[in-house]
Amino acid sequence: MFIYLLIDFSKAFDVVYHGILPVLAAKLARLNMPPAILSWIFSLLTGRTQRVKHGSQLSSPKPINRGIVQGSGVGPTLYIIMEGDLKELSSNNLLFKYADDTNLLVPEITDVDIKDEFNNILK
Repeated sequence: MFIYLLIDFSKAFDVVYHGILPVLAAKLARLNMPPAILSWIFSLLTGRTQRVKHGSQLSSPKPINRGIVQGSGVGPTLYIIMEGDLKELSSNNLLFKYADDTNLLVPEITDVDIKDEFNNILK
């Protein structure tokens, strides 16, 4: 018997917290990307603002500290890079990843239970 956990990181690209940028930088550096590409990626993700216009009123700019530009080709790739090293804690358990869906399959008898595996995914 198995316990099956389905995790859908819905709107994964919209909720990427920019505080993880140092982690992303380290992962991208391990891919030996040219510095110009790294600079371009970080300029895309940082220093952006948004304003709201209602009638003739325009709000002051507010910083955007979450998400990736919608429709950007780089967004899904960055998400895959961030999730790429996510692994199960036990070799008895199975983790399947596809886009923003993560599926965890845990046998009834295992050395690491589903709660610990889920906490690892959240972390």
